[in-house]
Amino acid sequence: MALESMENSSQTALPTSKIIGDEGLPLGLTANTSSQQEAFGSSQTLIAGASTADILARFVPQLFNTDSAPYGRFTQRFLSLSIFLPAIAVIISVIAWSGHVVTIPLSLLAPLLLYHAQSRLHSYATLFFYYFGASWPMIPGARTFWGARGNIIEGILICLSASALLAIPAALLFTKNRTVRPFAITAMFLLTALPPLGIIGWASPFLSSGVLFPGTAWFGVIGTLALLSLFGRFPVQTATAVTLLAITANGFYKPPAPPIEWQAVNTQFGGAGQADPDFLAEFYSSEQIQQTIRQSHAQVLLFPEHVVTQWTEATEAFWHESVDTLAQRHATLIIGVGLPRAHPQFVRGNTYYNALIARTERKRTVYYQRIPVPLAMWKPFSPDGVPLNLFGPGTIPVRNERAAVLICYEQLLVWPFLSSAFEHPTIVITVANDYWAKNTPIPKIQNASASSLARLFGLPMLSAVNE
Repeated sequence: MALESMENSSQTALPTSKIIGDEGLPLGLTANTSSQQEAFGSSQTLIAGASTADILARFVPQLFNTDSAPYGRFTQRFLSLSIFLPAIAVIISVIAWSGHVVTIPLSLLAPLLLYHAQSRLHSYATLFFYYFGASWPMIPGARTFWGARGNIIEGILICLSASALLAIPAALLFTKNRTVRPFAITAMFLLTALPPLGIIGWASPFLSSGVLFPGTAWFGVIGTLALLSLFGRFPVQTATAVTLLAITANGFYKPPAPPIEWQAVNTQFGGAGQADPDFLAEFYSSEQIQQTIRQSHAQVLLFPEHVVTQWTEATEAFWHESVDTLAQRHATLIIGVGLPRAHPQFVRGNTYYNALIARTERKRTVYYQRIPVPLAMWKPFSPDGVPLNLFGPGTIPVRNERAAVLICYEQLLVWPFLSSAFEHPTIVITVANDYWAKNTPIPKIQNASASSLARLFGLPMLSAVNE
């Protein structure tokens, strides 16, 4: 009788277990288990326990997958609201690119938003507003940058145009295939980081790599590529893994200091001679620089971008005494200048190279800015302005070091530094002339972006800024 009772109980319990497994609801599982235990004893408990383990084995791995139920269904409904993704993209971008190094990794949430875009237009709008949130500081800075000819309308148009261009990959590569979409999102950000779009490719999530994985060099770059693919599909697991790796990497990282005999000099010359010629102000600033040279005991002196607006043979004669002072103590002067550029006689306007000169008693080394500010400095449809030097050298030798140079706008981009990394730099030099952006977060964003890139390759960084 006992054996017969157990057989009956087993036959009765199996359909119940199957029903529970099909619906996948823990609440239903508990109720049925309790009912069968009262009727048939401990044998049903074993069967129900096996069913519970089977259900959890299928349910738990899906818990953090945004495509699965129940979490995935709620997330999909929440994120599929057409207004929500662009709105949250703006907020994320404004916070991420506020000028603080620690907030840059928030930009990695952009792939998560793109993963939940419902259409090609939805994807485009999301990335458009992400870049708009990062570009807004250009609006108040435009009027100062263009001098008497500038106005806030130009800043708005540039901000909108840049965001519209940078969002194009989101429309071109959008796909409804959930398996392919993570790789498409990675390709979107690769296209905005590399030329030609990389010429305006600021606010790139790739800049997070130095914050999260300092000292890992190209491994950090590859790791960030993987994050862009994984964050949309498995956000919780990816965030957990990244947090653990970032804590470990930052725990072992020791920021290197620049050589003690190197000195960066910040200046407060404003826009003297920049947009509108002011020869008296230029003369005063040159006198101040030369006085600093004579008083300094540093072996390497670094001055900001374009503090000497035109370096010519006449300038050499004017600076002769200061150069001789440097030669006597075998020191090096690194200074931002404008170098005259030969152009056809019919071309009118200001044509020059935005350069950094490293001057010793024996030789002069010149770094030519590779990516000047588009439209304002590099004018693609005009022979005027500063030429684009996209594939030019990214480093210069300075004493026993090889310095990767980033001039102003280049600090915001991925391409100039990564292309310099192939030349095996040992130090990063950044210079800027940020008088026009004094009341915006742009100078802080530049410094944070460059600092992240220097951290990625474990390099010391020396910066000089004019305000």
